[in-house]
Amino acid sequence: MKRGIILLVFILFITSIISAEIIINQQPNEVYSLGDPINIPIKIKALSDLSGSFEMNLLCNGHDINFYKNGVQLSYGEEEEIVPSLILTKEVMGDITGTCKIKAALVGEEPQLTNEFRISNVINLEIKNNETEFTPGESILIDGHATKENNKDVNGFIGIKIISSDGKESDYLETIGNGFFSANISLEKEAKAGEYKIKLNAYERNFLGETTNQGFFDYTVLVLQVPTSLEILFENTEVEPGTNLKVKAILRDQTGEKIGGVLNTIKIVNDKGIILEQTEKLTDEFLEFPILYNEPPAELKVIVQSGQLTNEAVCEIIEKKEVNIEIINKTLIITNVGNVYYNDTISVKIGNQTLNIDGNLEVDEVQKYILTAPNGEYSIEVTTEENKFVEEGVMLTGDSINIKKAGEQAMSLMKHPIVWVFVIILLILVAFIVVKKGYKKSFFGYIYPRRKELQKDKTPIINESLTSTSNKAELSLSLKGEKQNASLICLKLRNLKEIKSKKGSAVETLQKIMNLADSYKSAVYENNDNMFFILAPIRTRTFGNEKNAVNFSQKIKELLIHHNRTYNQKINFGIGLNYGAIVAKQDPDSMKFMSMGTFITNAKKIANVSNEEVLLSDKIKERVMAEVKTEKHSKDGVDFYIIKEIKDSERHKQFINRFMERMGNE
Repeated sequence: MKRGIILLVFILFITSIISAEIIINQQPNEVYSLGDPINIPIKIKALSDLSGSFEMNLLCNGHDINFYKNGVQLSYGEEEEIVPSLILTKEVMGDITGTCKIKAALVGEEPQLTNEFRISNVINLEIKNNETEFTPGESILIDGHATKENNKDVNGFIGIKIISSDGKESDYLETIGNGFFSANISLEKEAKAGEYKIKLNAYERNFLGETTNQGFFDYTVLVLQVPTSLEILFENTEVEPGTNLKVKAILRDQTGEKIGGVLNTIKIVNDKGIILEQTEKLTDEFLEFPILYNEPPAELKVIVQSGQLTNEAVCEIIEKKEVNIEIINKTLIITNVGNVYYNDTISVKIGNQTLNIDGNLEVDEVQKYILTAPNGEYSIEVTTEENKFVEEGVMLTGDSINIKKAGEQAMSLMKHPIVWVFVIILLILVAFIVVKKGYKKSFFGYIYPRRKELQKDKTPIINESLTSTSNKAELSLSLKGEKQNASLICLKLRNLKEIKSKKGSAVETLQKIMNLADSYKSAVYENNDNMFFILAPIRTRTFGNEKNAVNFSQKIKELLIHHNRTYNQKINFGIGLNYGAIVAKQDPDSMKFMSMGTFITNAKKIANVSNEEVLLSDKIKERVMAEVKTEKHSKDGVDFYIIKEIKDSERHKQFINRFMERMGNE
């Protein structure tokens, strides 16, 4: 009984508290953008007589914003429908965005909440065109669509900022209508090549000019390099004979910047219109064209073509007046190694006396003079306008200091009666020997030599030589033969006198070098303490002897170093390599040759500064640079190159090791 009374009292109490029911007829959308209205239809049903205040608030991220408040008076059972509206403006919202709810409540009673929804100020941008590469002067089309997060089209503005590769900025403004925008921006003809950043800023504004919804989009385009000019650059427009003409093409774009990695056709044409060289080179890469030491002065035209661009320029082979001086035994050899006629006075100082020679030489012409002086050793100093040559320790003989052109001395002797008497006696003696041999032949017959005598034995290079070879070379001061390019190895033996005096293991090692020279078909010429190994096409039957010369010299070096490590008797040596022209003629017993220019002299100079190393001249370095890595040095005024690496060096080392083993077993 008591429980029933208590339940009835509780029901009456509750009924007296709840006076109305709030019904939300329509839930809000999932997303709203700033500027959108939010309409929430509400029905209020009175559960008792009602008189009070009805409110609606927006709840967002801890913020409680009242946007509707009105009085309500209803009798029991009556209903009222209201449609409160909220406009999402800056004035109401401020900068509030995010997840929200709406609360509807009678003051003093339990409120009703809507479903969650989201308020956004974001604009999404979509670019339609996919083109990302442009040339200077071309137009960049920026075409796209702008929508808010509630999927409604944007009606507003779009700001466009273009930032070039060098940081230069350009600003543009276009409108957005029904979600669409389009801009056509022309690039300058001198626009710098590189990446350009395009920054888009889409936005809407309210009637107060305040920005509501906003969206950003960045992307990059590439402005290409367009060749606009072609330049020709010479290392030197005046080229000296015996050096390389170095020229390159430089391609520039619309702003004058270099364009790399483009192949250009380069032609070198002489003054007769003949194409001397035609090749392809990358931009900014030098073409090196060798100019012969005796190439006459002339103007060369260089024509470069790259795509549709063509340019030409000229350079000049300058006049070079120069002679090469050599002293062999008692003979002064003067060779015109320039490219013009030489007609200057040459001073020759023998001891303390100076004599002059009138140098009149055509290009490549050689003049020889016989030097005489009272018996003794002299220092010879030859001075020209271009340089000075000094040779110490030259042994001369004669009555007085004098210089006579080779051939003139013999002619002057023939004018003396005593010489004629000597010639007649010599002829009579020769005739007597011939008659006597013929007489003996008629009685005794012909005596055949032994088979051993018919064989071609290896003979010493010169009478005082320690070694022998079947491939001798003999220097000729005047020779009619074949002019060809050859590679030369000069082996400088600084302690040759000591080696000759002891005649021990060093002689055997030098003979092994001679045997090695035979395998390379090298002709051997010996002069004082220098051994010359000549690799010439007339003997090797090939024009490419430079690499073989390097390999041969490396084996000589290894053989001598092995000797110095093994034996007490040391060999103090230097090795120099050169490349140049000779006149050669192969006889049955030897190869006759005449040196052209500084062929022998430069090899001697380089070998003289070498300390048990293989050193290269500039000329032979140019011929083997694709296969041999070198490093330039200078000593005592002599330029040379040290070998740092030989390609396929492992194979080269194996060959040397096998050769050393074979030499050691002999």
